[in-house]
Amino acid sequence: MKAFVVDLDERENREVLCKFHFDRGGKSKLEYAYYDKQAVSNIHEVANKIKTLIQKSLKNNEHTLLNRNEIKEAFFNPLQERLNKTKVFLSHSHIDMKNNDFLGVKNIKSFLEPSDRSNLIFIDSLFWDYKNDILKEIKKHHIDVSKIEDAFTLILRESLQDMIEKCPYFVFLQSKNSVSNQGLSRNQDLLKITHSAWIYEELKIANTFITGTTLKESRIKAMRVSYDVTNLLRRFKPISLDSLCKKIAFNLITKDSK
Repeated sequence: MKAFVVDLDERENREVLCKFHFDRGGKSKLEYAYYDKQAVSNIHEVANKIKTLIQKSLKNNEHTLLNRNEIKEAFFNPLQERLNKTKVFLSHSHIDMKNNDFLGVKNIKSFLEPSDRSNLIFIDSLFWDYKNDILKEIKKHHIDVSKIEDAFTLILRESLQDMIEKCPYFVFLQSKNSVSNQGLSRNQDLLKITHSAWIYEELKIANTFITGTTLKESRIKAMRVSYDVTNLLRRFKPISLDSLCKKIAFNLITKDSK
């Protein structure tokens, strides 16, 4: 796996995204939800399947014993066709996902996609929002989801790892929302801090699959919700969005010709 970091504060990246955005009248090609419509339409059905599994697993009206594989299968089956097409795992700030202007994740995904709805780029919000929608639907059946949220979080973490391992490219969108720089020195790296546990987890997972480099053991200092990701990002190669597009296109052409 190759890992890259795209700095959204760099002028070159901002200019290319701004032009792309406004050439389309300020609208992204990605006008549908982050996850495919099939998954959206199946939320009620998936929630019912999981609800049935929960009810079957109730024991003594007190403890819920869930079969992890059954829950995972019910949860991800509607997404499987789309996930099989994914080549690029895009790690980002949730705030940047909500951003609808030229620096927003939706516009960046559109810029990187070779064609509309090709599903080549995987936005990690797919799992977050899909999980939340499923749990909201289950709540409508008067089921206390607090007892199963931890199980869902573990399944989500495992599935994120599966997706990262599967993708030939991992791209981290570095912005003021995802990472803050603390401390300036010409001789040392900037101390990079994230307040997102998910970003920290994804960078940690990606580091286990990066090929061709070695990483010195790092001492991760955590204060509540602050995570030092300086060493984790050290193995990520800086890349412009234009160069990233060319790499993705070359990868597809090479594989298609085999």
